[in-house]
Amino acid sequence: MRKKATRKIIVFFLLLAATVVCAMTACNNKALKSDPREIHSSPAHSSPIPSQQKPVATKTVNHILGQTEIPLDPQRIVVLDATSEFLLDGLLALGIKPIGLARCPSCLNSDPFSDVVGDLPSVGTDEQPSLEKILSLNPDLILGYEWQESFYPQLSKIAPTVIVNPYAGGNDFKRNLRQLGEILGKSDQVESILAEYNGRIQNFRQRFGEKLKRKTVSLLTFSGSEFHVHGPEYLFIARVMSDAGIQFITAYRELKDGGQLNMSIEVLPNWDADFLFLELYQQDSIEGFDTLAKTPLWTTLNAVRNDQVYIITKYPSGGPIGASQFIDDLFEYFSSKL
Repeated sequence: MRKKATRKIIVFFLLLAATVVCAMTACNNKALKSDPREIHSSPAHSSPIPSQQKPVATKTVNHILGQTEIPLDPQRIVVLDATSEFLLDGLLALGIKPIGLARCPSCLNSDPFSDVVGDLPSVGTDEQPSLEKILSLNPDLILGYEWQESFYPQLSKIAPTVIVNPYAGGNDFKRNLRQLGEILGKSDQVESILAEYNGRIQNFRQRFGEKLKRKTVSLLTFSGSEFHVHGPEYLFIARVMSDAGIQFITAYRELKDGGQLNMSIEVLPNWDADFLFLELYQQDSIEGFDTLAKTPLWTTLNAVRNDQVYIITKYPSGGPIGASQFIDDLFEYFSSKL
């Protein structure tokens, strides 16, 4: 009796095991025949596996704050250039449009490229860039100036950052453009741009050179109630004028390298010339000049009496585009004066 009972128990468990195996096999067959979309919609498969990104080719560039590894061909450049002083002009001349730009809210006509970059996101001002806005643009390169050095550590955490000084050894846009070309790997294109600039300069000299040898020019910046005089090598448009063969008055020789004079209206006659170029870039400059133009002292200047005062209110961009535009202005102006 005990052996029969044992056999029944063994048979029972064998039947039970067979039932379980069949059930599992049926479930597996059902799963394999199910819609694949139902399988992938399960929580275990809800997050797609990220595809492996190709490594970006890079190179190391030297700048005034050290060395930075940047992409060989950056596509998303943020420029902390509120007045197109050098960087923005150079980028656009090389056919590169940045994805973000600093602004100058206090400057008059500070954006000479508004038709090209007017729709670009603002990343604050050059004095106070918005780190949050720059981060949101996901740049692969940030270009800034030496006076933004205090932001360099934070900017470098967002993206590779290169800091330049456009006034090292004078405001030489040609040297600055070559530096930008080296950073971006576009040196050959830079030389073509500069060759075109030199051709325009030679055309100007051929047309006006002899007549301008007998004329002098003074270039002053007026702000509030003061005049500011810089050495010609430290002003962008003065560099272009010198290239074009325009002679500055002898008083400029008193300025040492990097020299600047802040002077009152009373000494203005010392800076009189055949042609007076006057830069008015801010609102207080316009208001101050309106007052100055009504004073007797202003009317004693030779340039004023001869109607040879050239007022500049549009901030010139500091690169090849701005240089070409200024040469156009010089052609037009001297055509009617010489």
